[in-house]
Amino acid sequence: MLQRMLILLLCICPAWTQEQPVLTLGASRPATDALKLWLTISARKRFLEVSWKHAPARDGDQVLLTVQDPHSFEQRTLPTGTPLAAFGRDTGSDSNSDSEESSGSGADQVAYVPFHGYTSTPGSVAKAKSASLARQHWISNGGNNEIVAAIKPSLSAQWFTTGVPFDYALSHNVTAQSACYGYWASYIDAQGRILAKSCVRAYPRWMHELRDVVGDLRLRDLFIPGTHDSGSYRPNFDPLLRESLVTKYALTQDDDIRGQLLHGARYLDIRVGYYRPAEDKFFIYHGITKQRPLKEVIQQVKDFVLETNEIVIFGIKEFPVGFGKKLGVHRLLVSYLREHFGDLIVHPSLTWHATLRDIWKRQQNVILAYDNNEIVQEFPQLLFGAVDQRWGNVQSWARLERHLRYINDFDVSRFSSRPVVDMAELTPETWDVILDKHGGLRKMADNVNWRISQLYQDELGGHANIVAADFIRGTTLVETAIEINRRKVVY
Repeated sequence: MLQRMLILLLCICPAWTQEQPVLTLGASRPATDALKLWLTISARKRFLEVSWKHAPARDGDQVLLTVQDPHSFEQRTLPTGTPLAAFGRDTGSDSNSDSEESSGSGADQVAYVPFHGYTSTPGSVAKAKSASLARQHWISNGGNNEIVAAIKPSLSAQWFTTGVPFDYALSHNVTAQSACYGYWASYIDAQGRILAKSCVRAYPRWMHELRDVVGDLRLRDLFIPGTHDSGSYRPNFDPLLRESLVTKYALTQDDDIRGQLLHGARYLDIRVGYYRPAEDKFFIYHGITKQRPLKEVIQQVKDFVLETNEIVIFGIKEFPVGFGKKLGVHRLLVSYLREHFGDLIVHPSLTWHATLRDIWKRQQNVILAYDNNEIVQEFPQLLFGAVDQRWGNVQSWARLERHLRYINDFDVSRFSSRPVVDMAELTPETWDVILDKHGGLRKMADNVNWRISQLYQDELGGHANIVAADFIRGTTLVETAIEINRRKVVY
């Protein structure tokens, strides 16, 4: 059994160093910058995360998390009852202490009041005031909108993981007509005025909604959010209940393919293997671990594009199992793709030089980008050449950051029309996986996703092309892509 596990793990993606504390997102910006607010979902415990930039962080400011869209906030005085404790900093604690459920440090430690759920933060819990003292209590929409968490901003830019769990069953109800759902975050001042608002939301038609701005651009000219190992998910999987050593290092997304697309991803990283004993022989693989049937993945892509008219890059790579060195199985796969995608396949005669408007005119939506030049040349009516994945294959945030900066600062490929993908995730080394040194891909993603979000928000987004991440719901890549693409101007 141990030998089998070693073989399995040796084939999983190549990792990272010790977990970094989640602290400040960056230096304060001038007061003229617009206050921005985001809601994301952590991978390891699926807690809601709230982040903001350009906040005034004045006395009395609050970030309140609600279960419905808030239209108003007001304070009421409760004369009795035990007030909820806020978390304060223990002056004797290590200012560099690490917590998975909090952010901020030192005297600027953010105050978080959980209305329900679980949290832990560095430092000690402040003592509750006497039960006999009156206290001020925020309500929303006249008391009809439940407030589940309150955070007191202490810095202009912060990222904070709350103790409020997100139930992925909420995402199962998302459709091509969905927008905000589940939770809203509001930044309010001392008078209850809403200065900024965000929500957990889907982006099912963001490309088509921006067609007047981006319609005459090539895919290489856009910022496109993507997912790494897109088919490595399990429906209805709860990591807090069912996690194992294999799932820790095999699963990379919490949403199925349709969910990833509905929430904004437009590049899919597809690793296909050939499993001869099965009736339907093509499966998604991560390393040598068999994941979802390819037929399931294709059907979800088809259903999505037929509903939304969005354009999806279906990047087929690696072929980790069953293909061998000859081309026979590749030919079978191409026939399989042609049969199941049918007329939705974008004709390669358009080339990567085609604009989005050119593609939409053909009423085609799925680009098959195939990572085998011989097969691409053999099927020029079906296949585009592969999208270039720019791997860091690194084990720490410091090295990943250097890699991402380097490939964007010295990007000679920007003169080409072929899209490129920044692979923005850490990859575990084999023995780290075997020994479970770092606690799995979810913990690794939580360590870098907030930093990736900041890096592309602040610096790299303006000239990046595709960015793929693990557990993309823990990033702001989709929101950043939409914001940056809105500013694209065609000359």
